[in-house]
Amino acid sequence: MMTERPVLGIDLGTTYSCVASLDENQRVSVLPNQEGELTTPSVVFFEQTGSVTVGKFAKNELKREQDRVVALIKRHMGEDGYTVEIDGKAMYPQQISAIILRQVVEDALSDLGLEVPASGQLADAVITVPAYFGAAERQATRDAGEMAGLNVVNIINEPTAAAIAYGLASAGSDRTVLVYDLGGGTFDVTIIRVSPSEIRVVATGGDHRLGGADWDERVVEMIATKFQEQHPDADDPRLDLDAAGSIELFAEEAKKALSRRDSYVDSVTAGSLRAKIEISRKELEECTSDLVGRTLDFTRDVLRQAQDKGVQKIDELLLVGGMSRTPAVSQRLATEFPELPDAKLTDPDQIVAKGAALFAASSVAETDASSDAPVGRRLPGAVPLPAIIDVTSKGYGIEVVRESGRPKAGTHLAWLIRPNDEVPATVRDTFRTVSDNQETVEIVVYESTTDVLTENVTDHVKLVEGRLVGLPSRQSAGRPIVVSFALGADAILRITALAENGRELTLEARISGLVPDEVKRAPLPALQR
Repeated sequence: MMTERPVLGIDLGTTYSCVASLDENQRVSVLPNQEGELTTPSVVFFEQTGSVTVGKFAKNELKREQDRVVALIKRHMGEDGYTVEIDGKAMYPQQISAIILRQVVEDALSDLGLEVPASGQLADAVITVPAYFGAAERQATRDAGEMAGLNVVNIINEPTAAAIAYGLASAGSDRTVLVYDLGGGTFDVTIIRVSPSEIRVVATGGDHRLGGADWDERVVEMIATKFQEQHPDADDPRLDLDAAGSIELFAEEAKKALSRRDSYVDSVTAGSLRAKIEISRKELEECTSDLVGRTLDFTRDVLRQAQDKGVQKIDELLLVGGMSRTPAVSQRLATEFPELPDAKLTDPDQIVAKGAALFAASSVAETDASSDAPVGRRLPGAVPLPAIIDVTSKGYGIEVVRESGRPKAGTHLAWLIRPNDEVPATVRDTFRTVSDNQETVEIVVYESTTDVLTENVTDHVKLVEGRLVGLPSRQSAGRPIVVSFALGADAILRITALAENGRELTLEARISGLVPDEVKRAPLPALQR
């Protein structure tokens, strides 16, 4: 039984968001927003009336009321304690992301000819996230979707979604694809084996604070410098609140234009002073060379990890994300990695949303609405979806004692699940008590902050902790405790600690409490139409 709600794939991007669905002929297509555009700026303008505007009109308010505009909020998803203050009220990243999601989904419903329901959920949706998002970021994204009124069917990785869309659109023999995804605020590089029956992620890496926004910052700096060269006695034009937002918009337009042309000219007015400023592609490439270099470092590392897993050749190099359009990317990739094939720029702004829509349709189609029982992985219309085998971008381990003595003396991390291990993953290891007559053991579980594992506890993020009590009394130190980790495809880590007398502790590292319950229940501000 198919759900009556629309089924959507959503690329909730740092700078732009995109929504796709399957049409009546089972073809995937992107749904335009109310302006008729296929992507929507992930920008929110908070009106003084209490309502909000989302998209390009919100972005335009950077010229007038920059302090009431919120952008790049995805970079703060899952960040403990982070809020944005608007009119004296703290707004969590989940709330702002929920506003963006609500807008793009309502626009999608309008394009589909559907009314926004007065109550209940708007749609079934799969939302994409960067591959290296951890448990907190993924849960924050799920919370944002639910706060927007969505039934969040799943959260999947952006490069996996791109591979689904690309793999189904480019049916052929088995091949290994490197997905280089440089978006507006994040960067992923992932190596995936694609076949008609399976999409298998081999290795992944990236940085959630590396993307087009960093190029914009460099161009903003260049504009300010050129302005002051023309007006040596003037203050930095970015100190002029009316000019600062205009400079940001100038920087983004220049960056985009220089992907297609050799120079770009515009003017900046700050106070009573005006400067005509020209930026060349050469200048842009020189001032951002190190940013491209960082993406190449991640690419090199992921290639090495894939080689360790037996991958000797990359058959296709797929460029995804708006920033991958810049010519410097393909040029530097060709120079640094001559063994790679020529880069393909394939639908970089929409392919992630399309893959998410295909995955969403499959996920909804495989569930019987009356029993929630799996009934097969096929798209509506009996089109088969390849099996998807993903990897984790993070490591998961527990805090253990380095030396006997006081339980907290000299602790370090023992990793059970490592970055790029396949998921679902199940791992078991045996640890031992550290004191005579010890009847209680603390189990403290950590997630790595990057794909580089260190033993230092303070380098990483505590996920969950609990106490295993009732161990056998009057026993010497060294009694076994068997710890099992099970990381599911849903990115939820389930932990079991078992003592020799059968006493057991179970934990689940589903992040909660990132946003207060009363905030989750609060209505979103009205969308300005």
